[in-house]
Amino acid sequence: MVNAIKIGFVGTGFMGQAVHLPNFMACPQCQVIALADLKRKQAELVAEHHQIARVYGSHAELAADPDVEACVVIVNEAFNRQIACDLLAAGKHVFIEKPMSRSAQAAQEMVEAARQAGKLLMVGYMKRYDAGVLAAKRLLDELRTSGELGEVTFVRAHCFGGDWICGHYDIIQTDEKPATLPPTATPAWLTAENARNLVTFNNVYTHNVNLLRFLLDNNLTVLTANLAHEKSWLVSFDGGGYPVSLEVGSLPAYAWDEQTVIYFERGWLLIETPPPLVRAPAKVTLYRAGRVHEIRRPLAPWSWAFRNEAEHFLECVASGRQPRSSGADSLRDIQIAEEVLYLWQQQN
Repeated sequence: MVNAIKIGFVGTGFMGQAVHLPNFMACPQCQVIALADLKRKQAELVAEHHQIARVYGSHAELAADPDVEACVVIVNEAFNRQIACDLLAAGKHVFIEKPMSRSAQAAQEMVEAARQAGKLLMVGYMKRYDAGVLAAKRLLDELRTSGELGEVTFVRAHCFGGDWICGHYDIIQTDEKPATLPPTATPAWLTAENARNLVTFNNVYTHNVNLLRFLLDNNLTVLTANLAHEKSWLVSFDGGGYPVSLEVGSLPAYAWDEQTVIYFERGWLLIETPPPLVRAPAKVTLYRAGRVHEIRRPLAPWSWAFRNEAEHFLECVASGRQPRSSGADSLRDIQIAEEVLYLWQQQN
């Protein structure tokens, strides 16, 4: 692989094995040359399975490898700040899974570490790389520019989850004990219950916040929050002149229940995002009202958002341009999550 970017991989958990490692290894523009995990035996088995030559027992050992140009870090977000900052300081570009961390302060430290090192920090918000989402974004921008459906009047984001794994259970596991989570602090002003709520919001619904910001050109201001029910929450935003609602929850459904709808004066644009581990793009439906009512369903090419995301990171490393979901941009998602929890806590 001449001129292939040499990648070091940190983490051999479920998402690492089922999603990120195979997707990066399938990209011809990179070569995964090293693997690190505190579960050394598991790392060795995974490395053997994928024919990865170098195995390290910690990210610090991998950071010292001079051949590694960029790192993919797929671990619990509580570890992200230390690992990302160490790797960036060692001169590596870094890709991490969302959420960045459990506090905006820790996320800000990661952004600053990337700035000081002059290296890229990308966060894995894979919905921004979904071919259907990208087609919808282009269509949305065209509609807002042309004004053919009038102004945007309301936006609704809905996520009640369901089966997101869809049968992807086959990974290598050992009986090694998981690493003890570091004392990564959520903001000190949070109660214990709301600290747990923040972790949940960041892990699950930050995807929807990030997607809203992407579609609405980053116009999102928190107005109200209702987290009273254990199984369902409702948050409202100002999207820059129109209301935006985020309704989220969970249930053990067979299907995946997630969609974003942008309403105009004379129609709407519906984006139905698939279960994360299904290799299919989002479904897009455009409804036009008028003398002749019309429904269009443009078809995005078959692809998997996670693979597109990996290719984007590699392209950014090769070109030096900032990723679509850079650390600096993704910091805003954690700030919004904290604003939601602050508002809710103040009301109660």
